[in-house]
Amino acid sequence: MTERLPQLTSDLERARRDLDEFGYCIVSGVLNPAELSALRARLIEQAAAEAELGCATRDGGPGAPNQRVWNLINKGRVFRELILHPFVDAIMPHLLGSGFILSSLTANIAGPGGAPMRLHRDQGYLSFHTPVPVVANIAWLLDAVTSANGGTRLVPRSHLSAAPVADPDDISHTVAAEGPAGSALVFDGRIFHGTGPNTTGTRRHVVLSYFARPFVRAQENPFLSLDAEVERALPEELKARLGYKVWGTLGGVEGPVEGAIVRRPSHPIGELKPKFR
Repeated sequence: MTERLPQLTSDLERARRDLDEFGYCIVSGVLNPAELSALRARLIEQAAAEAELGCATRDGGPGAPNQRVWNLINKGRVFRELILHPFVDAIMPHLLGSGFILSSLTANIAGPGGAPMRLHRDQGYLSFHTPVPVVANIAWLLDAVTSANGGTRLVPRSHLSAAPVADPDDISHTVAAEGPAGSALVFDGRIFHGTGPNTTGTRRHVVLSYFARPFVRAQENPFLSLDAEVERALPEELKARLGYKVWGTLGGVEGPVEGAIVRRPSHPIGELKPKFR
């Protein structure tokens, strides 16, 4: 009998059970047509401009056919809105609890001829297994994604064990996450996965929102990388998701005030001496 694996679903309870059992789920209809069109158009435009200016990041094996687009928070209102999308709050607390923050928002555009990525865990920087994930990812599918065009390859249930994969370059025991444009692949940070090879003649566009528990250092440092005008215009809800909110005793400015949204001080307190003794 063929093992049951996660299938495309619109049932969030089914999706949460798939996350628990297999380490991933695929949810349909997450983006409406207007959201999908706006995100895809802005990503294609940004990627083309970065390539034209010579500042594009490329990978994917010989010829580097894949393109990465980093720090999307700076690169369009549609990307900033994505971080507060209702689906994020519907699914991410199941994996990371409350108060989770954005670790990075990037795009992975798989070009024709790309080699499979080495299998890895998103929380592979930890030297020990955790009973719950400390990070998790949503891959927003801006194209129909298939095994043929570079669908993410996953090792089902590998999130439940500390055991490494025998060969991170061997994808023969993986499954491809497939889904129509507008759907989302959600995966636990402990699962082994990697971008699959794109054997088609077209590019495959995916946005990756990488989230973390609030005590984890973020992949993208928003306090240094955010454009100043973008930072000033951010709503407090988005600032909280970017790590500007004090959590416990972490993240304060001139001392922690739990739950406060911190701001860059215009005049930080430095070394002082009293005028009168």
